Amino acid sequence: MDRVGIVGAGNMGESILKALLKRGVEKNDLCFIEAKKERALYIANTYGIDELHDVAELTKRSDKVVLAVKPQDAGKVLPEIGSSFTDSNILISIMAGITISKIISLAGRSIRVVRMMPNVAIKVNQGVIGITASADVSADEFSAVRSLFSSAGLIVDVDEGHMDAITSLGASSPAFFLLFLEGMIDAGVHIGLTRDKAKAISIQVVRGVIEMLEQEQMHPALMREMITSPGGTTISGLATLEAKAFKGNIIKAIEKASLRAKELSS
Repeated sequence: MDRVGIVGAGNMGESILKALLKRGVEKNDLCFIEAKKERALYIANTYGIDELHDVAELTKRSDKVVLAVKPQDAGKVLPEIGSSFTDSNILISIMAGITISKIISLAGRSIRVVRMMPNVAIKVNQGVIGITASADVSADEFSAVRSLFSSAGLIVDVDEGHMDAITSLGASSPAFFLLFLEGMIDAGVHIGLTRDKAKAISIQVVRGVIEMLEQEQMHPALMREMITSPGGTTISGLATLEAKAFKGNIIKAIEKASLRAKELSS
């Protein structure tokens, strides 16, 4: 039986909550703390789980505590967690850029930590989750945490040194892709389609491409070559994108997000 408390019920905290419920964790075994009153009321009413107001009470009711607050709030929350943790608790942090050593330092005592970086698509069981742990988390305990989130998407075990890369490529890049998708939809409107049709076409294009890549086990470059005929419409559009260093700018954006994750840990 897994008893899980969630500290911070924003977008990612709610996504974690939904993933746990879909995994089969009982509502009675879940609880949460959320500083914003309206948000807390929404979570409690929508999901029927207990809202708590004290970190010590939450840790007492939970085997695993998911810390889903902003990295900037780590210094405020972790001392409270450190003072209430026992040897039976495991902290699962999803804070970008905050290293295990910094978590322990801010907690003010040695605690067992699993550091996890999910993206928002865990809400629909299609997420990417990078995961690593402190040395005092046993193999069985680590496996139990992995199992808890196994239905939420792709889980990637990494050394902690690669967590910033997971943060940028797995957690931040959906926003970069969504900006591209917005551009596709707006382009459809620009060339005369209704917005509803442009949106439906753009989303289906993405869905179909991904499905084909998976079914055919094909490299994206090969599929792109299949679509691109000499002197055709596709190569004309690609040439425009490459003139603006489209792929290079994607690489730079992901690199920049990774560097920002490193800055957050300092």
